[in-house]
Amino acid sequence: MKRRKRPRAAGTTAGERAGVDKRALRFSITFPLVLAICFGLAGYTLRGEVPRGAVLPFGSSPLTPVGYLGVGAACIAVVGIAIGTQAARTSLPRAARRVLLGAAFSAELFLTALFGSTLVAQAGSGHAPGGQPDPVVLAMGSGAALSLGVVIAMVYKPEEQWTRRDDEALLVALDPELARNRLMYWIRPRSSVLIMILLAGVLPGALIAVALPWLGALVFVLALAAVFSLTALVDADRDGARVLLAGVLPVLRTPVEAVEAAAVLDTRARDYGGWGLRRHTATASFMAASGPAVVVRLENGTAVIIGAPNREEGDALATLLNKYAGRRSAPGPAPLPE
Repeated sequence: MKRRKRPRAAGTTAGERAGVDKRALRFSITFPLVLAICFGLAGYTLRGEVPRGAVLPFGSSPLTPVGYLGVGAACIAVVGIAIGTQAARTSLPRAARRVLLGAAFSAELFLTALFGSTLVAQAGSGHAPGGQPDPVVLAMGSGAALSLGVVIAMVYKPEEQWTRRDDEALLVALDPELARNRLMYWIRPRSSVLIMILLAGVLPGALIAVALPWLGALVFVLALAAVFSLTALVDADRDGARVLLAGVLPVLRTPVEAVEAAAVLDTRARDYGGWGLRRHTATASFMAASGPAVVVRLENGTAVIIGAPNREEGDALATLLNKYAGRRSAPGPAPLPE
C-alpha cells in the first residue's frame, strides 16, 4: 500500500514555495501557450485564402500567413502569461488574485478573437489586405471572452497558504511586545509638490499628444515616475530600519548593529543633495521634503537621514533604533556635511 506523505510544517510552506501558488502558476502559463498553438494551427488552414498576405489588427505592412499567425500567437501567449502569473502570487489579496486570473483569461480570448476576426475579414477577399476585423466574429469572441473571464474569476479559489504575514502574526500573538516594537510610516511629498509635478506632466503631455500621442503618454508616465520616486515606506523593527521606494523597492537599510545614535532634527533636503534618494561619501538620505528627519549616525562615521511626516513619527523611529542599538535616546548628532 502506498504511504501517504506527511504534511509539511506550516512555517515552512511560505518560504519553500517562495510565495507562489504552483497550481495557478502552471495554469496561467500552460493555458495561453496551448491557446496560442491552437490559434496558429486553426489560422494556418486559411493560409491559401490570403495569398497577398495579411495586415495586423493594429496596422502594418502585409505579412505572410506564417508571420501573421506568429505575431498573433506571441501576443496571446505573452499578454496571458504576463497577467496570469500575477494571480499566482500569494502575497496579493484573494480578491485581487481572482480578478487577475479572470482578466488574463479574458485578455487571451479577446486577442484570439481580434487576430482571428482580422484574418477572417481578409480571407478570400479580392481587395488589398486591410487590418479591419470582421465585426460579427469580433463581437462574438469578445462576448465569450468577457463572460468566460468572469466565470473563471468566480470559480477560482486561491489556495490557502502560510505566508510571511502569518509568521509575523503568530510571533505577535506569542509575544505582544513585538507589536509595540515595530514602526511603519510613509514618506510623501507635500500636496503642492505633487500637484506641480502632475500639472507639469499632464498639460504639456496633452499638447504634445495632439501631434505625437506616444510622446505625450511618455511625458505623463515620467511625471508619475517622479511622484513614485519621492514616495517611500519606512519599516523599522528590532533588526533596523528599511526604506522601500514606492513601498516595494528597498533603497536604504540601516541595521541596528551599526547604529551609534539616532535623533530627530529639522533638516533641509538641499543640505543632503535634494529630494528623493541621495548617496554621498559620508551620507545617504531619503527625504521627500524639508522638515523633521531622523539622522542616524553609524559606527563607521557615516550617517543615514530618513525623512519623517512629522516630529512624533520621527521621534518614535529614533527611540526604536536607539533602544535596539542598546543606547538611550540622546541629543541628536549634528548632520554630517556632504
